[in-house]
Amino acid sequence: MNSKSKKYERNEKSQSVEEVTVLYQSKSDLETENQDGFWDELPEQVKQLIEIGLKQSEQGLGKPHSQIMAEVKRNLISLN
Repeated sequence: MNSKSKKYERNEKSQSVEEVTVLYQSKSDLETENQDGFWDELPEQVKQLIEIGLKQSEQGLGKPHSQIMAEVKRNLISLN
């Protein structure tokens, strides 16, 4: 794997981290963060994923934030 493909792979994983971060914010956090219709401007797929995540959280499914962040840090370190 050359340096360009490593850099591309690193960018792909960084985008995944950003997507995961958005999913871990609750709908109410998103709505109160920006009262100018931020929730309404989100793509429908993102809204659906957030709703799924909220339902799973209410059911006690999922992982604690601290565990997710530890996994993200490990993955970022392994990229270097």
